[in-house]
Amino acid sequence: MIVCPFKDLKRYTASIPGLEEAVAVMAGITDLTPRTIPLSGDNRIMIQSYTTKLPAEGRPEAHREFLDIQYVVEGEECVGWADVANLTPDGDFMTDKDIGFYTGHVDFTRIGAGCCYVVFPEDAHQPGTAVAEPKSCTKMVVKLRV
Repeated sequence: MIVCPFKDLKRYTASIPGLEEAVAVMAGITDLTPRTIPLSGDNRIMIQSYTTKLPAEGRPEAHREFLDIQYVVEGEECVGWADVANLTPDGDFMTDKDIGFYTGHVDFTRIGAGCCYVVFPEDAHQPGTAVAEPKSCTKMVVKLRV
């Protein structure tokens, strides 16, 4: 997992295919109305607004075909992280949705407005978790095929 300010995300363009296009499009977005913005190939940006959840209300997830870049634009959240190999699957992996859920211990990191994180297929993550109490949050979630 990579955690950094959005302004520094471009440092990783040489090692993450599709990131350069995604960062350029994200930097130009001013309308935060929830929607999906297509990028090249199967890649996309989803703008989401939601209320964060208490840790017990969420569960770790992981993907196999896409990595996630989650950029908090307004508000804040915590993200839980663990190596997927150290967790127990919680049901079957849903190949059609490229998501599997897990149980087990995750470590939480606060992600404030202006910061983002990148999770790869080996990174189980529990996004959208409240820092202290549930609050509004708006973020851009980028899906890049790996």
